[in-house]
Amino acid sequence: MFITDLKKDFFDQVVTNRVLVLVNCDVDGVCATKILQYLFKCDNVLYSLIPVSGKKEFYTAFKNNIEGVKYCVLINCGANIDLCEFLDPPEEVVFYVLDNHRPVDVTNIYNDGQVRLLMKQDAEEQIPEYEQIFRDDSDSEEESEDESGERRQRFDESSMVRRRERKVWEEQRHGILFAYNRDSYYGSSSALEMYELAWKMSRDSNDLLWWAIVGHTELFINMKIDGDRYMLDTGNLQNHVARLNSRAEGETIAVDCLKIQGEAELNLTLYRHWSIAESLKHTPYTAAKFKAFTLKGEYRISEFLADMGLPLQQCNQVFNSMDLSLKQDIVPSFTSKKDKYGLNDITYQSFNCNFGFRHKYCAGDVVKCLQAVVEHHDKLEEETNSQPFLQALDTLSRTQSEKLEKSTKVAKKQLEIIVKQVQNILDTKQVVSAGPFLYSIIQDGTPNCQYFCRPSTLTTLAQFLLQAHVSCSQSRKVTTLPLVLVSPLDPVNGLSVVVGVPPVDDRHRKNFLGKAFEQAVMNTGSRYLLDYWDSNIIQIKTEDRTKFLDGLIAIMSQ
Repeated sequence: MFITDLKKDFFDQVVTNRVLVLVNCDVDGVCATKILQYLFKCDNVLYSLIPVSGKKEFYTAFKNNIEGVKYCVLINCGANIDLCEFLDPPEEVVFYVLDNHRPVDVTNIYNDGQVRLLMKQDAEEQIPEYEQIFRDDSDSEEESEDESGERRQRFDESSMVRRRERKVWEEQRHGILFAYNRDSYYGSSSALEMYELAWKMSRDSNDLLWWAIVGHTELFINMKIDGDRYMLDTGNLQNHVARLNSRAEGETIAVDCLKIQGEAELNLTLYRHWSIAESLKHTPYTAAKFKAFTLKGEYRISEFLADMGLPLQQCNQVFNSMDLSLKQDIVPSFTSKKDKYGLNDITYQSFNCNFGFRHKYCAGDVVKCLQAVVEHHDKLEEETNSQPFLQALDTLSRTQSEKLEKSTKVAKKQLEIIVKQVQNILDTKQVVSAGPFLYSIIQDGTPNCQYFCRPSTLTTLAQFLLQAHVSCSQSRKVTTLPLVLVSPLDPVNGLSVVVGVPPVDDRHRKNFLGKAFEQAVMNTGSRYLLDYWDSNIIQIKTEDRTKFLDGLIAIMSQ
């Protein structure tokens, strides 16, 4: 059931007991957890925090830690499965679910006892009515006892009518549930919901607001939410930024205080920590626009930079080392040429923060850094045994700015590997059109293929590859085709991971491929595991790969 008053119905309930917090390993989950940790710390709440990356880990973590716990908080996990059926929890356990994955499982919505949903109910979700999904009449009315005491079906007229009605109702129920569950998509950021709880409790600060901004930006940068929802939530955050950062005329503020401001941000990945030229090549949007994967691409980028009046020598060096006058005018320089080069989306509304003399961070850059820590923590220079998720929580702290600096190197390396892989796939023409969709297979033994088995990295690669392929393709039809990307997961055990991303001209960010994958593996008898929280990612046996793709073509051609 949805709850509206988070303070009264959630926080005031859990504050007196030890709480089990299970959280998905994504950037929005990291930010929401950081805010919740702060709120728990204010009230000295005892809690156990366990990051879970999939359903198997989720089940194990719950069973191992539920003893003596009454309240369990789930962040970005659990809403899209029937919790009571999946976990079989003790009757006194209550789940508080804050999840940005949609659609929410209908049994969780109508469970008044053990499941409480902390998300806002969205009209767009079109949740089925209770009577359409659940029915209370029992089968006993349709059975009678014979002389020996055995139950037999009754065949009088009223029983037959009731059975016919039930059959019609079940067919309608199946159709309604299929339509409701067909598309997977995302709601608003969980970190934003947590921040609003802190605000209602008068415990908000610039630090909490910044964490909410980072969680919200992750959904936009990774193409999880559409532009309308992003602008709506950005407007909400703008109000909070203005409230917490307005200063009277002549009022000064200490240098090391956190200051947040909203402004138009260049759609260039990590350009403040890189060079402008490199950032143009490693951002999916600009790389596709300039066709940076072709021979002419380099020439086009050089021409564009020259047209803006930026010397190539300046653009090839680290952004911080550029001339001050060029740095200060970088956004107007890009926007002045956007019409000429068709770069309509070269800027987007975002936020940046600064504290101290040197530290200025854009929300989009922090997202990439946290993603690198969560998924490629093993590539960080320092050798630590702590979990990647806990490292990401540390990276968010202002006192740990050196960790954020180190993680930018990992984020840049990750982008370089993705771009190299996209280049290889395009050069060898490995994106194949299968009719209703495009697909590409990364073979075992490909250099750095271990990088692409993590969910966010694999999805980023698939989105980048699709944009690049569309920009280089002569066919107009490719803009309407989704892409299915298969990558090796565990070559020793013969496992592959498959991700599906929607077409480039899809603005709604709704993905039907998860349901298609599910039907394809069932129809073809492929061995599979639906372990990820995103339904558009699935594990299959590598030897069933061809069979699975054939089954997918059959389903999507209908």
